Amino acid sequence: MPRTRTVRSLAGGLAALLVLVLAACTTQAPRPATTVTASGSAATKQTPPSPSPTAPADPLPEGAVNALFLGTDSRTPGSMTGNADVIMLVHVPADRRSVYLLSFTRDMWVPIPGLGEGKINSAFSRGGTQTMVDTLSGLLGGVEVDYVLQADFNGFIAVTRALGGFEVDNKHHSTVTVQSTGRVVDFPEGRITLSGTDGLIYVRERKRLPLGDLDRTERQRAAVVGILDKIKQQAQDPAALAELIPMLAQNVKITGDLQLEDLFALVPMAQNLTRDDVVSLMVPITGFGTKGGASVNLVDAPQVAALGEALRADTMEQYVAQYGTGYAP
Repeated sequence: MPRTRTVRSLAGGLAALLVLVLAACTTQAPRPATTVTASGSAATKQTPPSPSPTAPADPLPEGAVNALFLGTDSRTPGSMTGNADVIMLVHVPADRRSVYLLSFTRDMWVPIPGLGEGKINSAFSRGGTQTMVDTLSGLLGGVEVDYVLQADFNGFIAVTRALGGFEVDNKHHSTVTVQSTGRVVDFPEGRITLSGTDGLIYVRERKRLPLGDLDRTERQRAAVVGILDKIKQQAQDPAALAELIPMLAQNVKITGDLQLEDLFALVPMAQNLTRDDVVSLMVPITGFGTKGGASVNLVDAPQVAALGEALRADTMEQYVAQYGTGYAP
């Protein structure tokens, strides 16, 4: 029997939601579909549960799972509005042996259902979450998005602090001066640790990077890998995990029927993946151009079609073997 596909909206603590993605963002059985809305008005905060020894150990459904991450630039806690600074599709194959992180540059020029054409991040700011889902699905030839995960500035900072920081493999050295405080933050090349607000500064930086927004998407994927790795470390200590999950849950708003106690059952699955199991790439572009006087990224239509087919057929390993993971046009 084919698995029922639904789109559910999750918003808040990014690390807790990444744990969910690692476990393929599943429930034990098909549930009624929940329509994604921009407002998330149905979202309610829940009291963080305690670890349950009776929770299902392996609640994975059949087939591949696609989850969309949206990181907004809202500074109003919990609003989940503003521009989509992070647009990332997470593909978990049916065999659960790897995770693929696919970034969309926010300036990609694409068709937006009901709104003509525009930069891809405007699908969110102009039409909300469902319009963004429809835009990405259409761009990729009808790829089904099972879950939408949203985080804002405050949620990301809270997650970084709850984890006690995380490590990233930084490809490009940069130095950033924080305008509000004058503090200088240095990000040397190599393996570095990000803590406090530095994680947010790191994933938002683009002006001092060689390829601008292209390098920024690479940093965003590096942060996801680092967060997953840190969760894996925490999962090895039951006492630390029991303290970590409630802290993360405080930054989670859930729309739909997902229960927070599922997080305790799903966290151990992160232990089966290593950094090498997470494949990082970008939805391909051919280069840069202008539309209406604005700088845009031009979609590589033939390769994007191949990418969409690989996602639908769950053959991403073959796609990467053919096209690689480089992101420079």
